[in-house]
Amino acid sequence: MRQLHLHVISQDFNSPHLKNKKHWNSFNTAFFRDSVDVIEEVSSKGKATIKGDEGLLSMELRCHRCRSAHPNIPRLKSHITNCKAAFPAALLQNGRLVHRPGEVGTVKP
Repeated sequence: MRQLHLHVISQDFNSPHLKNKKHWNSFNTAFFRDSVDVIEEVSSKGKATIKGDEGLLSMELRCHRCRSAHPNIPRLKSHITNCKAAFPAALLQNGRLVHRPGEVGTVKP
């Protein structure tokens, strides 16, 4: 049985512990879910579901702000240090970052 746990993260993603594609994608795809949504799901259904985790974790590396693609973590981290793009409006809902329902595993730049 997989353990459910909570991460509280900043949106700069500038950490020496964020080292590989799987780490990046676990926080920057629909794999990472808002705690409010998970709590609501656990309250209503008794459990939280994981949606397509392996496919999500192996997706290409994309900037969490401008959605530009990068070939590896060092290049991505270099980019995000300087990226000034606003968060995509589609990822904001009620003042919090979310992923659009129904877009599990798909990313539109």
